[in-house]
Amino acid sequence: MEASVSTRAWPVADEAFVLVFASGTRPDLAAIRRIVEEGGNDGLVARLSHEPPAEEGWVEILASGLTFDLRGLAPAEAEPLPASSQRYGFALAGEEAPTASDEAVILVPAGHIAAGAGLAPVIRTMAGLAANLALHLPLREVLWPPARSAMEPAYFARLVLNWLSGGVFPALGLTSLARAPDGSVASQGLAFFTGAEMQLESGASGDPVADIKLAVRLVDYLVANGVPPGELEISIGAEQLVLEPAGQGRKIWAWRAE
Repeated sequence: MEASVSTRAWPVADEAFVLVFASGTRPDLAAIRRIVEEGGNDGLVARLSHEPPAEEGWVEILASGLTFDLRGLAPAEAEPLPASSQRYGFALAGEEAPTASDEAVILVPAGHIAAGAGLAPVIRTMAGLAANLALHLPLREVLWPPARSAMEPAYFARLVLNWLSGGVFPALGLTSLARAPDGSVASQGLAFFTGAEMQLESGASGDPVADIKLAVRLVDYLVANGVPPGELEISIGAEQLVLEPAGQGRKIWAWRAE
């Protein structure tokens, strides 16, 4: 049977969680129904709120009062695979290189909430739903396009569920952190949550591990508190940091106070 053409108006996929499968292993509608309706959604209240014909390859899921589309299901065509530049969690599981034959299923906010994709309730619910799917499907990796990041599925699920339980924001995944040639640490993807990226100057010790750890805690602070309206001195652990918004608030410079 040929897949029918859906008339669904899809939202832009930049705010999607991209679930990557080896060729031929994408789930179908029946598999998603079993996960959602038979207790696979650990701690997350969810149900299928709209089921088009299975050959269309998508389903609408209602979770915590919000609706999300899961698209690219078998037997329809897979969704496009976005590029990634940072990879997290694979050293713990033994990394297999991605291949051109990998296939994507994408979780996105449904059309009527797509404009609010960056709002905290939407992203937290979507992340929780993606984490639960990652625990119950044979994924190769999870991609988050705003940060150009790829995450090992168990790593992704653990960090997200810890965050939703009151833990720290998953800075090494939902954002990417990279060292610049001058030793500073810059974020990618933080602007999705705060409207601005940050750059932390290197410490006097030149310890790259310490700088990354501090950058992780700074990202957690900024996601929780937002971009300051002007220069601000804050304490993060034993460190005193000065934050200075620049570029009309689109960049946050940070350095250790003397």
